Amino acid sequence: MGWSLAIYALLIFDKARPDTAIGYYQSKGASVRLEWDPSQTVLLEHIIWVCAGLSFINLAFNFYVANHSRLGWWVNIPLLFTCSLAAGLYIRFVV
Repeated sequence: MGWSLAIYALLIFDKARPDTAIGYYQSKGASVRLEWDPSQTVLLEHIIWVCAGLSFINLAFNFYVANHSRLGWWVNIPLLFTCSLAAGLYIRFVV
């Protein structure tokens, strides 16, 4: 579920950020969005924090299972937690 939210966040990220290649767009006469879309940015931030929360819960569950059984650690859960935490902090404090 966490990875599904991360992929959905990537899909709306394009609408929540400024346009890239500004010089090219301006040379062709196209309108350029220089600001972040506030509604999409808030939605993106909420999705990223939910993704971080889910991955944290899953990380705690993974820690419990790894200590009480023979199953090993899953690498993708800490990776998702680290990425979503970094993205959430970036959107919260930089944007």
